[in-house]
Amino acid sequence: MKTIWTITRRELNSFFDSLTAFIMIVLFLGFSGFFTWISGSDIFLIGQATLRPFFAIAYWTLFFFIPALTMRLLAEEKKTGTIEMLLTKPVTDRQ
Repeated sequence: MKTIWTITRRELNSFFDSLTAFIMIVLFLGFSGFFTWISGSDIFLIGQATLRPFFAIAYWTLFFFIPALTMRLLAEEKKTGTIEMLLTKPVTDRQ
């Protein structure tokens, strides 16, 4: 398990060192907020605030944002040549 945390920490640190992470966060929050506002405009008619529109929209925004993030990270691993190391040295579940 310690190996997985080491790899995760390294990947997150390299991701948040770039401006791309913050741009993706702002875009995700912007899209989620805008579409929640558009689809949740009946709050005043119902008289009750609910997060149901947010979770309905969050599914679709994550559906597009997660592949975009992983494609970038895999391309960066391939460019630096560390993808071979990750693929040839498997980490078991107990590590």
